[in-house]
Amino acid sequence: MSEESFDYEVDIYRKIYWISSDLNVFLQVFTIITNVFHLIFLLQKELRSGAIYILMIGIGIADVINFLFEFYNIGIERYWWYPFDEIPSLCLKIDLAEINLFFELNQTIIHITRPVAVWLAILMALIRTLSVMFPMSNWIQNMTKSRNVIFMIFAVFGFWMIFYVNWIIFLRIVWYPDVLDKSCFYYNRDKQSYQRHALVMDKDRYIFLFSNENLEPIVRFVPTICYPILTVALIFQLRSIKKKRENVQKSSLSDQSDKTTKLILAMTICFMLSEGLCGLDAVIIQVLNRKAQKKYSENLADWISTLGTLQFIFLNLRTFNASTHPFFCFFMSSQYRDTVKRLFCGKKKSRAFTTIKVSTASVSSVSSKKSY
Repeated sequence: MSEESFDYEVDIYRKIYWISSDLNVFLQVFTIITNVFHLIFLLQKELRSGAIYILMIGIGIADVINFLFEFYNIGIERYWWYPFDEIPSLCLKIDLAEINLFFELNQTIIHITRPVAVWLAILMALIRTLSVMFPMSNWIQNMTKSRNVIFMIFAVFGFWMIFYVNWIIFLRIVWYPDVLDKSCFYYNRDKQSYQRHALVMDKDRYIFLFSNENLEPIVRFVPTICYPILTVALIFQLRSIKKKRENVQKSSLSDQSDKTTKLILAMTICFMLSEGLCGLDAVIIQVLNRKAQKKYSENLADWISTLGTLQFIFLNLRTFNASTHPFFCFFMSSQYRDTVKRLFCGKKKSRAFTTIKVSTASVSSVSSKKSY
């Protein structure tokens, strides 16, 4: 490869990165705003008791937190503001490394909230599929009770929190003068300090950084497998519902079941396209990187660069997907739509409304006008 062609390809990758980054900034702001309104609607009394809506609340909270912290990082990258915690030059011993606690906590929160939103969406699709497959099951009905769904949300948050905060076990808070290298030029000055610093052994830092880099593609790839399975299962269930409705007179209950499945199916497909493609791309990049370490070639390097550039495009797709959830709910849920109209138009809350639960056997329809 000539030097001119190499510079040309680098310029293309750089342009794609900046275009994708600029677009992602706009999408992040839009997503944060839409999800804040989405959460306001979901927290209304009419909606917050349904299992599906409770899971959507968890997804919305995870998305808002995730994109807020990512937007903060973009602001630092573009010099819109400066980080709160700058690491000063230190005279540390050679086997120690300082940890920027604010930066590590920032990255940890981003890492936690991303899979939380993904797995809550998977859980939502799984619950819906099971409830349609086994509508009379007491176990499914108990699982979809509000308190049990809230417990599942906290369990998902807790699992990923434990998964990503492994670096804390290596953390040491020490007096700065106790860990100084006496051969350092600024030793006499720094030994007068009375500050505490967060440190890790250099070898321990390598361990948790290496483990995160290797596990992250796997974390993204597993939903890539789960989403198609659930999508196919939901499609089959949707067809089954339609066949049953051909033999049975239409009712508000069957129409509600149909629309609920369509709503979750639409959200599942969007999640599959955004998170699935991003996860698959990350796994392929990891495999090619390992292959390049054993035997380097220019073609392999080109593939890695191209796939790395696609990551920026897939991130835009992921951000856009997170902004579509309130729109899906508005166009496919009459109860959600009525709640939005009540808040914006000042429409009085109707005394009779439909209480929606995931299990078709436990849906009580008090008003046929409020069918979902």
